[in-house]
Amino acid sequence: MAERLGETAFDYIIVGGGAAGAVLASRLSEDPNLQVALVEAGPDTPPDNVPEDILDSYPIVAYFNSSYHWQNIKVHLNNPISSDVLPRTYEQAKVMGGGTSINGQFAFRGLPWDYDEWAEGGARGWDWNGVLPYFRKLETDLDYGTSDLHGGSGPLPLRRIPKDEWSPIAKATASVLDKRGVENIEDHNGIFRDGYFPMTINNVDGKRVSAAVAYLNRYVRTRPNLKVLASTEMNSIVFDGHKASGIEVTDGAGHKLLKGQEIIISAGALQSPAILMRSGIGPADHLKQMGIDVRADRKGVGQNLQDHPMVALAGFLPRKSRLPKSMRRHIQMGYRYSSELADTNPGDMFILPSNRAAWHPLGKRLASIIVCVNRPYSTGEVKLRHADPAHGPDVNFRQLSDERDLKRLEDGMHRLFAMVDDPALSSAIGEIFPATFSERVRELGAVSRKNWFLTSLAAGVMECGPLARKLMIENAIVPDIDVQALRGSSNVLRSWIIENACGSWHASGTCKIGDKQDPMAVVDADGRVVGVDGLRVVDASIMPSVISGNTMLTTIMAAEKIADSIKEGHRR
Repeated sequence: MAERLGETAFDYIIVGGGAAGAVLASRLSEDPNLQVALVEAGPDTPPDNVPEDILDSYPIVAYFNSSYHWQNIKVHLNNPISSDVLPRTYEQAKVMGGGTSINGQFAFRGLPWDYDEWAEGGARGWDWNGVLPYFRKLETDLDYGTSDLHGGSGPLPLRRIPKDEWSPIAKATASVLDKRGVENIEDHNGIFRDGYFPMTINNVDGKRVSAAVAYLNRYVRTRPNLKVLASTEMNSIVFDGHKASGIEVTDGAGHKLLKGQEIIISAGALQSPAILMRSGIGPADHLKQMGIDVRADRKGVGQNLQDHPMVALAGFLPRKSRLPKSMRRHIQMGYRYSSELADTNPGDMFILPSNRAAWHPLGKRLASIIVCVNRPYSTGEVKLRHADPAHGPDVNFRQLSDERDLKRLEDGMHRLFAMVDDPALSSAIGEIFPATFSERVRELGAVSRKNWFLTSLAAGVMECGPLARKLMIENAIVPDIDVQALRGSSNVLRSWIIENACGSWHASGTCKIGDKQDPMAVVDADGRVVGVDGLRVVDASIMPSVISGNTMLTTIMAAEKIADSIKEGHRR
């Protein structure tokens, strides 16, 4: 029998302390009449003890720190599931602040028509005019202050990286675009034309400002009506009939029962649908196969999974083009463009130059230029592998299953070829080769003395001259393919993209907002799960479609919006 945690019955129990959960905990506990619990499976990052790798402007170190990750997440990306295709690692944050504590610190709103399409599809109140007040509410824009488009007093400080602080590769890329007549639009969150721009980041004075730092500050944490429970894993939702009434958790002291008037799941687009399905909410046939009693037959749970697929070119950096020691950030600018492919939206593609590939000696000598499908149409699914939460979900993104996504990456690669041929870039980058994000690259991304030593040897070889670099690239880095092969054959390029496209770690859409009459809708416009009482989902999973950009700001916005709705309901 689970032990009750004290005798406290909470009004709201929030499961997950990430981009949505931290916001909900902060905003709901503003009402002193509400008792709020925030449950996070990973370690806490209290204001006076945020780890240095999380604070770092160079995000790759924290990103590859496995102590901040779920260890049971493996996914299929482009290939159909079969016995000879192994799933890949897909980093999902298990730490207070969630992905905002380990991601690239890029703050994108997406484009107005993203949200207008949501509303047209049944997400009433989630059109651009409906969400803009919450984008303004969440931010303190350090460049534009308070205006019709920006906020000047929100918890999350945002700023843009001035052009004179851009890296050599960012400046070279901008020179290429300038010659082609591409506009510097300055503010990609307020000007929605195509163009290049300084990246907006949640980083001030060289320090990351995660959702945990912004929303769970010292003042918030002293509220007597807020209880933060870190390193506490949720095992199951407890129901009283069709109403969620609590959760069973495990912490360092054992199993406990937390009772709540309402449970809010904010565990992310891979974990949240799995939690619902283990609770009997999801596609009835699949639940029966897993031996789970069906509480609510919701066919959309776990469906509609989306991410932004991307591929890249990499190149050797001569000394003049490497990041100076004083510069930690490796990405300062981006370029949004329209593919103009039939049945796609404007601003549907994105190019991103990076002046450093990894933390280690070899990574410091490599640049990359990424092309990404900013608004994808392929969808996958999340299912259960086992009813026991110790087993991670069964995830298949089915990237590039929609021909529009594959065609746009093919076109995007040809755009990269043309860009690196331009003297402004070709004089800044040496040998160009196709970039891959293999398991070996991922393993080398972890900070360790062994990896430093191995990559130091490789870096030494690369410094020995063009022939040594050619041999290293052809025999060790990408032994199976070269740029000329990709440029020379559309079939080779297409096959390489299918094999090597990776996601952007923006999993979304698996518990989408919609009309209650829509059989694929999982939650209503206020995040309430259709078919049961006392249960909401608020995180990236509720997006009807992934937005045209990184998902952090949209997830924070959604939590701000639903928190307001919840508090308004109490006031009424």
